[in-house]
Amino acid sequence: MGGHSWALLDMSAGQSSSLPVRLEGDVARGRERPEAVAREEIQAMSDHAPVTDVSAWRGAEIAADPGWTGTLTAAEVEDLAAALRDVQARGLATTAISRADVPLPVLAPRLAGWLREARDGRGFFVLRGLPADRFTEAEREAIFWVIGTHLGTAVSQNSHGELLGHVFDQGRTYGAPNTRGYQTRARLDFHTDRCDLVGLLCQRRARAGGLSSVVSTMAVHNEILRTRPDLLPILYRGFPYAEREAADNPDGVTPHPIPVFSRHAGVLSCRFIRNPIETGARRRGVPLTAPEWEALELMSSLSAREDLRLDMMLEPGDMQFCNNYVTTHARTEFEDWPEPERRRLMVRLWLTMQPRRPLAPGFGEHDGIPARLTPETAPMPA
Repeated sequence: MGGHSWALLDMSAGQSSSLPVRLEGDVARGRERPEAVAREEIQAMSDHAPVTDVSAWRGAEIAADPGWTGTLTAAEVEDLAAALRDVQARGLATTAISRADVPLPVLAPRLAGWLREARDGRGFFVLRGLPADRFTEAEREAIFWVIGTHLGTAVSQNSHGELLGHVFDQGRTYGAPNTRGYQTRARLDFHTDRCDLVGLLCQRRARAGGLSSVVSTMAVHNEILRTRPDLLPILYRGFPYAEREAADNPDGVTPHPIPVFSRHAGVLSCRFIRNPIETGARRRGVPLTAPEWEALELMSSLSAREDLRLDMMLEPGDMQFCNNYVTTHARTEFEDWPEPERRRLMVRLWLTMQPRRPLAPGFGEHDGIPARLTPETAPMPA
């Protein structure tokens, strides 16, 4: 496990002197909290319960467990190859392939089991064993889409309506306007995506770096409950998010706070994308309070903690699928090859799963990003 540095605060002791002071320090700073607010937070803390099912895993405990990895058998690879030949013969474009077009009689039962694992179990799985030297990159992309049709329904990943995203360094600068992290080679901190299940296919590895990590947000929740329960009400209350496109909201900020943790119909779910939270505060002209900042720092640092996260290097042909409600995922910075044909390339799917997870009305967007612009093309590596 681990070995790389996430350049985040280490919270293994539960707190850090470099963090802002605790919630109860408000009065000492001359910012008295109304008694009613204090009573509400105390009651909220008593309502929070730990997650006790298998979704609250710790990376250090499951790193050597083969249960989260599935390996395709020779018969399953042949099943996929036969499906690929059929859709190629019919001239179907990759994103036009439906589940009815590719029944996968051999592989489908195992895919159903992995889907249950993603939806009701640990919340993620990695699928290996697709021979990268047997299929072209376009064929592997089609196979990835075929597998996705058995796991859910693809939704738009951006305002251009992209259903198959290509993740590579486009020479952009992380943090620049109209630039998303996956278009750069920068480190991507732990976050969720606006869908039920996110899939990632590795086409090519980087020259160095690009390590993938997953963490159970249910385990992170439990650790906060154990060590800093005073911060949980802030995370349950949530934060306004900056909207990526001003057309989505004239003010550029969500009209109401979106919770980091939300319990609905007895089910706990997480949504955590830190950058738009901080940008939203700046746009509103309402700085995050010290306790709010501390809660975000704790969320980030626990997610990156070595005993909680699970690290993996995806090899060409590997596929990773993560449930966004019980996990967050991250990537380290990478150094690419000078030759375009060798540069790091991943393919991404955003899927909705059935049955849908019960979510509170104010949970936030989880059906993809509405398409409102013409399709965008970016020059991929050769």
